[in-house]
Amino acid sequence: MTSSLDAHASDQAQLPLFRALLVVQLLATTVFGLVPLLVPGVFASITGYSGDDEVVYRFAGAATAGYFVAAIVALAWRSSWRELRLPIVATFTFNVAAAIASAWTFIEGDRQHWVVPLVFLAATAFAVLAGYWLRADGGPANGDVRPIGRDWLALLGLATVAATVFGVAGLIGPGLTASIAGLQGTDAWIFRMSGAACLGYAPAGLLAIRAADYGRIRVQNLAAITFNAAAAVAAAIAVLSGGGGLVAPVVMVAAAFFAVALALMDRRYAGTR
Repeated sequence: MTSSLDAHASDQAQLPLFRALLVVQLLATTVFGLVPLLVPGVFASITGYSGDDEVVYRFAGAATAGYFVAAIVALAWRSSWRELRLPIVATFTFNVAAAIASAWTFIEGDRQHWVVPLVFLAATAFAVLAGYWLRADGGPANGDVRPIGRDWLALLGLATVAATVFGVAGLIGPGLTASIAGLQGTDAWIFRMSGAACLGYAPAGLLAIRAADYGRIRVQNLAAITFNAAAAVAAAIAVLSGGGGLVAPVVMVAAAFFAVALALMDRRYAGTR
């Protein structure tokens, strides 16, 4: 009993400051995840953007919703640092990319939208905080080990490649991406934020493959399932409404596949808590 209590006390994920960070993430991802996902027109109106390419607003919200779910799970389960290191890596990457996206957009001349400098400041602060916890890296190394089979690791590899491609494309080439996908590309910042949110899943995916232990990756996998399921629904809405250009049917099929496959992996390895 004593060793169990000592391990709990030495786990930085149980510290009030760390859990406060999760609450802040929960609030931020509600605004920047659930709102553009569910009511993209409202999000566009509040931020002063055109609302063109509604599907991209929904994609940005879908990717960000994964971080929302990771925060909820971490708080509800009182997850250990061992279980949360990968989600914090994803959060760190997302916020670094979001800060770069906002600075890039501002430098290009988009200075009339208040949300751009706000997100730059908030994302920079969040990246610093996430980086601090990653550097501290304080928590017991041992825990429930659930080795992942090679076929499932291959699935994680495919999902990681997809996150990298869509993330980089949206972040560094919104105009080209819009042109190839048959979208209008009016709101470059939205494209970049969608790419930033998607890109966060890439390094977490690489580390998940390296860990090959479902005990370490489950929270991040639940975030990825949420992202892909929400993106599939968003793409389906775009297809049914006759919008979304060429990207909507591609994302609908790919995201639905990954959502189902990753959910099956969770069913295979989750066991009981």
